[in-house]
Amino acid sequence: MQSLNRKNRIEIGVMTIVFVIAAVLVYKTTILPRMILPRMTTQVKAEAENFYLLQDGDHIEQSFRYSSDELLSVGTRISLNEKRLKRFVEDDKNKDLGALHLEIADETGACIMSADYPVYALADEQNLLASFAGTQTGWENHALTIRLDVEDIKEELALSIGYADGAADTALTINGEPVDYTLNIQTADRQFTYWKLWGMFGAVLVYCLLLGTYLGLAVFRLKPEKMFLFTGAVLAVLYLLLLPPLSVPDEEAHYKQAYQITNRILGKGETEEGTMQMDTEDFHSMQIFETTPSLTEYDKLKNKITKSGRESGVSVIPYSDTRAPLVTYLPGVLGILLGRVLGLNGIWVIYLGRICSILCYLCMMYWFIRTMYFAKPAAFLMAILPMTIQQCCSYSYDSLVIEFAFLYIAVVFRLIYEKKPLSKGQILLYTAFMILLSICKGGTYMPLCLLTLLLPAECFLSKRKKRIFTGCMAGAAIAAFLSGTLRSVLFVVSPTAEQAAGAYLAGETYGAAGLLANPMEFILLSVRTLFVNGDSFLENMFGMQLGWLDINVSRIVIYGLMLLIGLSVLRTEKEKEGQGPEATIGQKLLCLFVILCSVGMVFVSMFISWTPRESVEIFGIQGRYFLPLLPLAILLLSSRKITIQKDIGRKIMFAAVSLQCVAIYGILMSLERIL
Repeated sequence: MQSLNRKNRIEIGVMTIVFVIAAVLVYKTTILPRMILPRMTTQVKAEAENFYLLQDGDHIEQSFRYSSDELLSVGTRISLNEKRLKRFVEDDKNKDLGALHLEIADETGACIMSADYPVYALADEQNLLASFAGTQTGWENHALTIRLDVEDIKEELALSIGYADGAADTALTINGEPVDYTLNIQTADRQFTYWKLWGMFGAVLVYCLLLGTYLGLAVFRLKPEKMFLFTGAVLAVLYLLLLPPLSVPDEEAHYKQAYQITNRILGKGETEEGTMQMDTEDFHSMQIFETTPSLTEYDKLKNKITKSGRESGVSVIPYSDTRAPLVTYLPGVLGILLGRVLGLNGIWVIYLGRICSILCYLCMMYWFIRTMYFAKPAAFLMAILPMTIQQCCSYSYDSLVIEFAFLYIAVVFRLIYEKKPLSKGQILLYTAFMILLSICKGGTYMPLCLLTLLLPAECFLSKRKKRIFTGCMAGAAIAAFLSGTLRSVLFVVSPTAEQAAGAYLAGETYGAAGLLANPMEFILLSVRTLFVNGDSFLENMFGMQLGWLDINVSRIVIYGLMLLIGLSVLRTEKEKEGQGPEATIGQKLLCLFVILCSVGMVFVSMFISWTPRESVEIFGIQGRYFLPLLPLAILLLSSRKITIQKDIGRKIMFAAVSLQCVAIYGILMSLERIL
């Protein structure tokens, strides 16, 4: 075992001091405010257009069972016509428009808190709340009753309360008469438990990440691929805890697709087109999660993840086939299948799929970094980018697409520079890559198959065998595309009338006909889109905006990672004259051509299927679509003309992990804004 020298101890001490200072600042500026400020929770949500109109003299009693431990206030939300209220206030100098008296009673019927609201001071969508002087604990599973008395109000104000169908453990009476619906119920507590846990557990995990990475790089001198197994695993766990299921773009659709595959494996019954079966347990668990994370979501997750057993029954839910190949869902399918077979609760079923995606990500990226013939620190950085981790730790089919593309490019680079004859295993592996790249994502990354042309003749012993190999790979790619992807392409390019009616914008997009009729318009829109959004595509490819573009990472992190990738490609003085490979102009031009072709296919597909007619730019393009092409930048940036004296690869990797810690703080700050 390696021992720490004096330099190591000093550096660890400095790192620890800096981390403690940063952790205290984060606690003071982010954690503590969330522990102090109240948090509103909707216990029962009113349904659209359902309102009970309050009448003078109404006495309303709404009972319900409170589900959390902490309690600050209880009440309901009202609705009124503010324009009419404004006129009444202007005409009535005494502002005598009546009042609402609110009381909250406990199980014994005793009043525990109360509040009075003069009508003239109310606003539309205002919460009427009665509060304790401070947060109280010990209220979990207690029965509470909201009592509302209406005094001297004017009917013209249309003062009302929203309601929903009768909810479990609730009962409503109006003027002594029971009714079968439930008024909306609002409660508030303080966001203490969640943020306190993050203040402790999150800080410990981040410190372990920094310390473990430092020891692995500076003390144990681990190779980049072995270092990644630790760093990637800890970062994946952090992202898993911060970004709940369905918060990744389109993840709900991908989860349903993976679940439907497990239905077929388990022999579950077929349903009508556009629907699917889902166990009621798993359906209710899926409903906990929203596209924008909320604190209520985290609370429910925390409370239900320890639940044992499964709710019985089956639900039929809406479902839309993503038309993606089965292989792109294999990790998620394995996790869901394992959870269902073992009889785990719905939360664990969802999370097992994500955990399997993480394991696949760790294996594939380890293989990618290990296979890279040069610039392994750059490969390490690409594997831990915020966007890479977000996509590869979710149900999104982008996960395996990114991993396949990264690994394929690494294999090509190794074959180019080793110049050794291909083995049978390598030929089979290469054929698998041709097929996978041709069937995934509608063939968007099929141009990567052109990198076969870069393989030197030494890999085949003769130019004739190289031509045969290239032709066979082209045939395999085309055959795979026609058999596995043509259905999806035809759906986009030439949908039936029924498909067009049910598609995005219901046939109002440009479509293939618009592209063929006016290709110049497509070119002009593409140029405009690049000028207007090119910088955001680049930033989001690295992960500046995560989730549904509502979780922000600092530009300092994004441009810092860009700079580090550029530095990680630089050669040392020893490599300049030694073993370091040098790409030819022809190889770089072919790489650039492949990048442009793949980018062009992204633009074409979004122009056809997502861009409304008369639009001024192409809609639907996301920076993550270009992430699989990023490793080609290594070859484009590679040069012997610019060198450095010392190898700084390990320092660069540690700096990247440090920037990821800043990114995690950015995610936490964004969650603070939206929770």
